[in-house]
Parts: sequence; C-alpha cells; structure tokens
Amino acid sequence: MNIMKYIAALLATMLLAIASGEENPLKDFNNDILIKSFFRDNGQHGVYLAASDDGIVFTPLNDDKPVMVPAPWEKQNLTRDPSIIFHEGAFHLVWTTGWRGDCFGYAKSMDLIHWSEPVRVQPFKGRQNPKNVWAPEICWDPYQKEFMIIWSSEIAPAGQRIFVTRTKDGENFSEAELFHERDYNVIDGHLLLDVPGKRWLLTYKNENSTKDGGKNIRIAATSEDFSKPFVDLLDEAIVGSGTAIQGENGEKSMGEGPSLVKMNDTYHIYWDSPFLKYYCLATSKDLKIWKDRTKELKVPSGMRHGTAFRAPRAAVGWLKIVSSTTPAPGK
Repeated sequence: MNIMKYIAALLATMLLAIASGEENPLKDFNNDILIKSFFRDNGQHGVYLAASDDGIVFTPLNDDKPVMVPAPWEKQNLTRDPSIIFHEGAFHLVWTTGWRGDCFGYAKSMDLIHWSEPVRVQPFKGRQNPKNVWAPEICWDPYQKEFMIIWSSEIAPAGQRIFVTRTKDGENFSEAELFHERDYNVIDGHLLLDVPGKRWLLTYKNENSTKDGGKNIRIAATSEDFSKPFVDLLDEAIVGSGTAIQGENGEKSMGEGPSLVKMNDTYHIYWDSPFLKYYCLATSKDLKIWKDRTKELKVPSGMRHGTAFRAPRAAVGWLKIVSSTTPAPGK
C-alpha cells in the first residue's frame, strides 16, 4: 500500500471512530489475536483482513478495505486464497495470482499495513508445465528452520496434486516437489503443526465430483519431521458435501479452502461454501467428533477463503490505528 492510500485509510478510520463514539472491541492489544485473511469476488480487489478474540466474531480491519492490492502482472493480477503467517516479527503472505499459470505471489510486511515489493514465484522452474498453481499456503518448519509453501497444481496425466517449495529468505525458493497425493484429485492443502502431538495436520479438499464422494474436506496427519506418509485421521470427510456438517445439499454444499487453528484445547476449522455463499466453522476437541458452529460465526460480508492465524496484537498495525483514534469510554 503506498503512502497516499495509507494516509487516506488512516483518516477514514479516524473519522469513523470519532463519529461512532463506540469503544473498539479489539482495542486491548497486549496479547495474541486471531486474524483471518480473505478475498472477495474473484480476487481482483486485493487482500482483506478481519480479527477476532474468540474465533467466532470477526471484525474487519482497515475499515473493510484491502490491505494490499494485486500486483500488476499480466494475466496474474489476482489475490485469491491469501495465506499469512507471523514469524519472528514479520508477516509473510502468499496468494493465488491467476486461474491459469505457473506462479504464485509472495510479499512480506512488518505491520500488515506496509508491504514489500511482491515476488512472482515460479516453483516448477521449467521442469514441468502445470495447468495452474492454486491456493498456496505458507507455514514455518521449526525443524528445518525454513518456510514451506504448499499448493495444488494440475499436471497431466496425474491430475490435481499438492506440491511444496521451501525458502529461508523469501527470495530463493526450492524446486517444486510432490507433497501429498491420493488416488483422487486433491487441492487446497493447509498445514498446522500440532505441538503437543508432535505431528503435522493437513486439511485438504477432495476435488472429485460428489458422485465420487468428493467436494468436501478431509484431515490427515504425519510426523513432525515429515518422515512418514500422511494418514487420514478418519475414513470419511469431516465437513462439506456428503457429510453431516453443511453437506446436505449435494453439489451445492461443496466445501473448499479449509484453515485449521487451535485455540486453547479446541480445534477450529474454517471453510468456504461458495455455492451457498456463506462461510463455515466447526470445532472439535479430538479431531474426530466435530460440532457445526456456522450459525454462530460472524464474518465480513462476501468473505472468500484465506488463512486463520495467530499474531501478537502489538504487531498488527491496524489495531494500533483504531486504538489510537477511538475515544475513551465516557468521552
């Protein structure tokens, strides 16, 4: 975001806060907060953010405007599926740049307001010619001490599979390697390091048709060093088409873009139901029995999928702006 857009956003936020006279529900930024990245429409507007204390009610940041606009790359100028993590004082973002192509985008920020020059990452390095590069998800691997980005690509004749690239600096990326495959199409992978269990959890979408048991979300696990293959925790999908949670409307119940986080002792899985045009949430204590919380979930209108991640409140620049401009109670 350039300085003029930043100043405009700051003034708009100040005027809104002063006019409302309401206490900001996110003003206390002395600990962690849950942030949700997302896009709207086809991703042509930019990356949006919303914040939550409880994982249920999300308040839009930057007055519900984009915090980063698309890069001006020819035929690769979308910001779909934004994935963000916070690591050692910085935010790292990756996103889908187009429906077709061989690249994804990467950028870095210290406050979620000001962003580095976007990097166009082409992980296949000419070795293969993928039809697409969809839904990159970034995470930090504490064992290898580097960032991992997983995404899905369609490569003939195998179909849709999940691949991985690694980087230590956000500038040099390893060549794409196959990360996860099944005997059906898989996309939209998301990783969570489950520290007490010393394992990685992978949520992903079965991209097969509903008649073949697809269009829903499954969950698998592997060892903390990735030395073992992923094993599904359940024999069936947990949410989406054909399941007991938001799955009763067949093809229209398609679930995609899962994001798994753990809050205290409870797992939260968020996903997008694009045909029904609403966002969904289910929670679980053990990753086996899930409770549908969709009716409780409050998110900005038009939200499409991205990543839910935790970050220190003090690092989120938008919270500081709102807190500094919101009148104190009784004023």
